[in-house]
Amino acid sequence: MSKDEILDINPKTGEILVSGDEKDFEVVKHSKIKAVKLLKREDFVKINGTWEAKKDGLLKILSSLPLSYSWEVKSQEIDFEKGYAQVNGLLIFTIGSIKRESEGMGICERAEFTGNMNYTLHNMNAKAETRALKRAIDVLFGSVINFYVLTYLENNK
Repeated sequence: MSKDEILDINPKTGEILVSGDEKDFEVVKHSKIKAVKLLKREDFVKINGTWEAKKDGLLKILSSLPLSYSWEVKSQEIDFEKGYAQVNGLLIFTIGSIKRESEGMGICERAEFTGNMNYTLHNMNAKAETRALKRAIDVLFGSVINFYVLTYLENNK
């Protein structure tokens, strides 16, 4: 780390943020604060004892913050006979001069479609892509999600 870089460590979440530009550092810090304020309890669901951010809550972060982002499907495999769809994608977001990226992989299996659910190639592929995007967002905004869970969900049982 050079002497011009700014280092901030959040003692509650363990997040480390390093930036060489004070303006970018402040933009990222304020964006994370805004992201936490956007989230609501209904943006999370508890699955097997673990809090998971729902897709809508994560997309709220992407669409409401002063950042630009792109999502690109890098590969997809659909096997209707074996009954699954797999999508791999890349999420890139830019805030100031900081650019971060994360890959996400999502799989959807035919067995998930029961009852009146429409089992189509489109629905399997769409669900797999949604899961891939969610995982990529989870990685890029993990510190915000973890802070929200620790502060508002785990401490307010």
